[in-house]
Amino acid sequence: MNIKKNYIPSNRSSVDSFYVMDVLAKAKEMEAIGKEIFHFELGEPSPSTPKKITDEAKRLIDLDLPGYTPSNGIHELRRKIAQYYLKKNIRINSDQVFITTGSSGAFLLSFLTCFDAGDKVVIFNPSYPAYRNILKSLNLEVVEIESSPDNDFNIDLTKIKLQKNVRGLIVSSPNNPNGQIFSKKELKFIYSFCEENNIVLISDEIYHGIGKKNNFISMQTFGEKCLIINSFSKFFCMPGWRLGWIVVPNSFIENFLKLSQNLFISTNNIAQFSAIKAFECIDEFEKNNKMYNENRNYVYKKLQLTKWNKFSMSEGGFYTYINLSEFESDSVKIVRKILDETGVALTSGVDFDKDNGNSAVRLSFSGNKINVKNGIDKLVEWINNNY
Repeated sequence: MNIKKNYIPSNRSSVDSFYVMDVLAKAKEMEAIGKEIFHFELGEPSPSTPKKITDEAKRLIDLDLPGYTPSNGIHELRRKIAQYYLKKNIRINSDQVFITTGSSGAFLLSFLTCFDAGDKVVIFNPSYPAYRNILKSLNLEVVEIESSPDNDFNIDLTKIKLQKNVRGLIVSSPNNPNGQIFSKKELKFIYSFCEENNIVLISDEIYHGIGKKNNFISMQTFGEKCLIINSFSKFFCMPGWRLGWIVVPNSFIENFLKLSQNLFISTNNIAQFSAIKAFECIDEFEKNNKMYNENRNYVYKKLQLTKWNKFSMSEGGFYTYINLSEFESDSVKIVRKILDETGVALTSGVDFDKDNGNSAVRLSFSGNKINVKNGIDKLVEWINNNY
């Protein structure tokens, strides 16, 4: 006798939820009934996509563009990206550039091309949760190097020396969520260590350009034995266009191309052709960055006047990571309470660090100046009334 069984999902699909999306959903519900909400939970630039880019998209819609593009992206955009790096004194060939469906597509392509099931890949916590979850979904062993609340969650890259049989390593500078920028000496150490130990190095540089100038050192500075991932979502103010890129070593080009052909066929054509105009808007992006830095200064100054005065004061990205270990042990609960009582939406640290994240929250100051000022004033008032 045949017994019917329900289909069940695979074990590898059982990854962790991104709790910040629950916060966003609740915040949107509150907004819908008239509650004023201060969105400090998401890392989304508040400035609109530049008009040059949106006007170009409108123009392109009426043209007879090819539907599918080359799987590695249109040559014009790849050439623009190579020229962008050249202005930073980094020489890459446009054939090394792959245009992807956001940085998420770049991570998936990179992990599939570089690693086999069971390989060990190191991440440094706190870190962007998609690293861990995509790696796990591909049956890769994630090695998480922890930071401690005792050291305000600062990441120590030298701890990689304690690991054995590592195949890959992911590093992000500026880091999400704590904004930590690694020095040239630290980045050089990581590059050299990976080169000497045959470890595939993936450098997430999505927040380059956001923060104090002269703080952004691409891993390509030290050589081509690394993969560089970036996106048009942050500095280039094109979130939702789902456009990113990877710079890969020459030895990976053929395999990247074959996987890209089969997994994605191509990236959105209108987005690619429109993004060419982004490189004509650098002055506008620099003005946005000035606003982020003004927000940064205001947030730091106000938080220092509260008991929540242990927080990352990085000069990069648009986040600060607040250490609550002296006061709280359930950051999910405290985030919910603050949202209910003040309308200020934050992100629990558990998204970024499963072991120590309950002792921290992330605050994004990527909003416009008025929203950030009013939201921080509300949050500071709440902190001072409760601690």
